[in-house]
Amino acid sequence: MYTSLIPIALVAIASAGDTAAVRAAYDANDVLAKMRSAYAALTSYADSGTVLDENTGYTDRSTFRTFFTREPNNLFIEFRGVASEYKIGNRVPSNAHIVLWMEAGELQTWSGASQAHETYPRAAGQQVNAVKNAGYFTHGISVLIPSHLYTNAGMASPIHAAEEVEADGFETVNGRKCYRLLGVERWRYPSGQETGVRAITIWIDAETYLIHKLFQDTPKGYPRNEISRRTTTIKHRANPKLTPAQFRYTVPTS
Repeated sequence: MYTSLIPIALVAIASAGDTAAVRAAYDANDVLAKMRSAYAALTSYADSGTVLDENTGYTDRSTFRTFFTREPNNLFIEFRGVASEYKIGNRVPSNAHIVLWMEAGELQTWSGASQAHETYPRAAGQQVNAVKNAGYFTHGISVLIPSHLYTNAGMASPIHAAEEVEADGFETVNGRKCYRLLGVERWRYPSGQETGVRAITIWIDAETYLIHKLFQDTPKGYPRNEISRRTTTIKHRANPKLTPAQFRYTVPTS
């Protein structure tokens, strides 16, 4: 009886070892370095995607799209709220609508909620702050990918704040094989104080090294039984052919 169990135990141990080897078949930091290089090397970029914000009792759904060319320096980001869906069955449509567009280095922004239309000339030096400030209203979208496209702008996305990153195997997202990375999102004040600490999962294309998906779990310190989770899913195109018209936006008159 006992001898028959030994091979089974050995098989189980071997299988566990094989699984661990598969999960550790790549270096997470190497994948992140290649991701940064991939975005820096792009001459143009386009994407569309969704943001799912899960909160206690309700879920916010939003969509976005992005266009970018390095030369000339053009950028277009459009974020739209879809709806807030409550567990009790109510669905409240959202009127959130934020647009940022830049032609030849001149940035403009518009908010559907406030109807505010702002212009940020390159010489004024406030363009980066405008993109950062829009991060809250766009659920992080104005910074998430642009922070990797504009490497010298000093913008930081949750991926920049990811620490203790490790390999967690592969997973298919948007029909593409992706590296799945686990880590801890941790923002630090100059004083050393930490904030926004939470688990983060990043899915990066195993061929193009562009980001397909990001999951941010409930921050540490939240009250028990309360949640605040964000899932961002991105469908992208590397170096697409884009036209000048895709970087223009006509502000509504009413």
